[in-house]
Amino acid sequence: MSAPVLRPSTVCSSPPTAGETSTHDLVEAIARRVVELLLEGPPTSPTDTLIDAAEVARRFGVDRGWVYQHADELGAVRLGDGPRPRLRFQAEAVKATVTARTNGKRSRAADRPQRRRKSKNRPLATASGCPLLPVRGPGA
Repeated sequence: MSAPVLRPSTVCSSPPTAGETSTHDLVEAIARRVVELLLEGPPTSPTDTLIDAAEVARRFGVDRGWVYQHADELGAVRLGDGPRPRLRFQAEAVKATVTARTNGKRSRAADRPQRRRKSKNRPLATASGCPLLPVRGPGA
């Protein structure tokens, strides 16, 4: 169904009486307001601003990999539902999280995974303590 076509004769069939505003004046006022709103741009506030991982890393002086590792903690917004969705972050939420971390509310040791160091002198054994035979690669 198509929209009805408005013709000047049907829109302004009679001149406005005293105290009335003509349709033309209303249309002009609406058009001026629409232009004003378009020139202002979309309403944004600091909480609405989404930034990507590279921008988070730049603003807060961290590695981009660190940003991805702490995405959930930083309040990441996932765009898409695929295996690797794009991540965006609310700048204010990231700032609050990073500030809390630098103020000592979380220890830095918790950021690094604990790695078990292998001793070269320790004999290899099963869980029950039985020694394992050494395996040598090709050409050994």
